[in-house]
Amino acid sequence: MFKKIIVSCVLVLFLASTVMAASSSLGYLDMQKVFKQYKEATKAQKELEKKQKGFKEEFEKSQKKLLEAEKKGKKQSELTRMKADMEKKLESKQKELMQYNQGLSQKLQKNILAASSKIAKKLALDLIIDKQAVIVGGMDVTDMVLTELNK
Repeated sequence: MFKKIIVSCVLVLFLASTVMAASSSLGYLDMQKVFKQYKEATKAQKELEKKQKGFKEEFEKSQKKLLEAEKKGKKQSELTRMKADMEKKLESKQKELMQYNQGLSQKLQKNILAASSKIAKKLALDLIIDKQAVIVGGMDVTDMVLTELNK
C-alpha cells in the first residue's frame, strides 16, 4: 500500500514537471472552489437534492406499505409481487435521477470549459489544469473563471 502511494506521488511529480516544461504559460483552476461559488452549480445542487429527497420519500413510503401488508398477514406470493412492483417503479425513478444528475453535470462542465477557454485565450495561456495537479508555478485563474461564469 505504501509503495503504491509513493509510486503515485512520483508519477504525479513527473507528470507535473513534464507539463510545466512543455508549457510556456500555465494556468490552474480550483475546481472545488468553482463548484462551491458557481451560481448555476449551487442551483443545480439544490435541484438535485430536492429530487433525491422526493426519491427517498417515495422509497420510504414503499417500505411502509410493504411492512403494513406483512402485518395484515398478506400471503407471501402477494408480498413478493408487491415488492417486485415497488422495486420496478423505484428502479425507473432512480434511473431518471441518475440521468438528471448526469445531464446537470455535463451542462456545468461545458460551461466551465467554455469560461476557462475564454480566460486562457484572453491571458494567452497554453494550458489550464486542475489545481490539485500543480506543485509549483502556474497562474491561478479560478476567480477570473468564476467571474466569467457568474456574469
